[in-house]
Amino acid sequence: MTDVDSATRQPVRLTITPRHRQPPQVALLDWIHRRPEYRPAVRPAGGGGGGRPGFSDAVIIAVLAQGLLPGLFNLLQSWVDQQRTEASVRIQSGETEVELQVNGRTDAARLLTQATEALRAARQPGDLPDTPA
Repeated sequence: MTDVDSATRQPVRLTITPRHRQPPQVALLDWIHRRPEYRPAVRPAGGGGGGRPGFSDAVIIAVLAQGLLPGLFNLLQSWVDQQRTEASVRIQSGETEVELQVNGRTDAARLLTQATEALRAARQPGDLPDTPA
């Protein structure tokens, strides 16, 4: 219908970086791979030095349909909660990229809303939200 509609259907590229205070009981990648719908789309970044500079093995990359984001954010939140750690999620849709922080107080549903709003705002930096007259 519009450019905004087509943008919401684009695949999303995520870079997820867990920050550990202590070694996790279950690695984030293993946690996500327990769900078969994410196995083919989520992989470690670099895998032996071929990735972006500064990425460690703890960083994972996902390229998936936006419809899978709610489930992935729920998995991420449950992992963060159980491991008592934090994670940084960089989300890229087309040319637009935003970064969100996930901690034990982050609500997965609000994370999806926050990601969607941040991507929309980053795509249209000069636009202001409509206000009722």
